[in-house]
Amino acid sequence: MRAFEIYLNGERRLCLAGVGNEGVFTAIIEWQGGDEEHIHLDVGGLPIPEEEYVTWQDRTLSVGDDVRIRIIDSDNVDTPIERFPTNAKRDIQAQKRYLRVMAKKFGWKIQTKRKRT
Repeated sequence: MRAFEIYLNGERRLCLAGVGNEGVFTAIIEWQGGDEEHIHLDVGGLPIPEEEYVTWQDRTLSVGDDVRIRIIDSDNVDTPIERFPTNAKRDIQAQKRYLRVMAKKFGWKIQTKRKRT
């Protein structure tokens, strides 16, 4: 399977992440500025057909940190540090909320079909 081997500051291997032959996994480094600067590394995924979110890394980074991602093939990966099931109802509600926010931002009107009685 494809896997991400994640290293921090040269020699320290943080994790080997992968979800098998079906699914998605990501390594995301994000920066947030403003009053409280924040730099963060998140390595996670969604294996299919398990339909649960998994996390290998969820950590704060600092200026000067060196993160390296090596893409490899591996028969085994590290056990995720966290697993939680997907929630279709919650996910749909979040998508609807996001859609309403974007519609308001762009001045769009959302029209829905009325339920038949």
